[in-house]
Amino acid sequence: MRVRRAILIRLPRDECDAEYIRRLMALTNLAYRRYEVWVPDLLKNIQYQLYGSFKNFKDSLVLGTVPKRWFTRAWVPLKTLRVYGDGSMKGDRNAPVVLDFRGNAIKLRQVCRNESGYSIEAPMPIWVIERVKEGGVIKFAMIGLRDDEPYLALVAERVVEPYKPSEYMLVIDVNAWSNGVAWGLIRDGSIIRWKPERPRLSEIEGLYNISVRLGRKYGRLKRLGLHKTVEGRRLWRNIKKVRRKIYAKLRDYAQKLVHRLVRKALKHRALVIIDDMIEESRRELIEEKIPRGLRKIYLAETRRFVKLLITQLRWYGVPYEFKRLPSTICPICGHGLTQLPGRIMVCTNCGFKAPRDKVPMYWAMKL
Repeated sequence: MRVRRAILIRLPRDECDAEYIRRLMALTNLAYRRYEVWVPDLLKNIQYQLYGSFKNFKDSLVLGTVPKRWFTRAWVPLKTLRVYGDGSMKGDRNAPVVLDFRGNAIKLRQVCRNESGYSIEAPMPIWVIERVKEGGVIKFAMIGLRDDEPYLALVAERVVEPYKPSEYMLVIDVNAWSNGVAWGLIRDGSIIRWKPERPRLSEIEGLYNISVRLGRKYGRLKRLGLHKTVEGRRLWRNIKKVRRKIYAKLRDYAQKLVHRLVRKALKHRALVIIDDMIEESRRELIEEKIPRGLRKIYLAETRRFVKLLITQLRWYGVPYEFKRLPSTICPICGHGLTQLPGRIMVCTNCGFKAPRDKVPMYWAMKL
């Protein structure tokens, strides 16, 4: 099967004209809707590249799907030329994106500014080199704006077949970050290793408390109509800075955790079982009367964690399944479990006892 992975590369703002890229995105949006609009003051070769990408959907970033009619923020699909270390070239010679593996550089030609012959050069990310070593091909590229900043997206593609699982099984129970992502390695009906993984909650909660305090100060200024003063603007910038830091830490932790779990599955050639019960975790946080802002942080990046996990499992050919693995029902007799302090679950019928995050592992062995 064909699998893909993508990376976003931030481009230098001073070398890229955001308004020009926005115009190309508008033309891309029209192209998605089956319209061709030729603009007199835009370079013809770029417009030819744009509409040429939509002539054959297999060669574009549409990837065989048609966006909805209301889709508006369309990134610009770009063809690529790959120049390898032995001097061989693959792709369109006139492509606006050149991946030079000899000089470890990415060259963008005439897509960052509406000037004939204009090009910029960016360093080649290690991510691209690693994907190529794994047998991937960087066939697709896109350019667009994110938060009004220019970005280049590169998509690696490879053909891979899932391996035949060994006697190992890796069970991953996805919960809110307050409880963590629990994983268990199972072999021949026994749990070899089990561990709940969670970020440094003290650091995350400390940053959240700072944002709350700053938010209260900003709220007082807003009620007085002073939120647009120098102090008000400074407070708002600090609030956004702290929030960005929180989500950046959670995003980085999710990426690293996915990498470790996938490597563990590859090492044991295990079948991966995923229990994605994020909505149940949301209800549990509400029942625990966790503040709304902190609930949002505990659930942040959990969806992205699952998406990253699936993407990497597919990339490396790791077989996986989604299964419902209850944590409040006894895996021995099927009766409801009672939760004790410390998230310990006990069955009053048969005497089963285990940490709540470990109960899904017993269910995986049973199923």
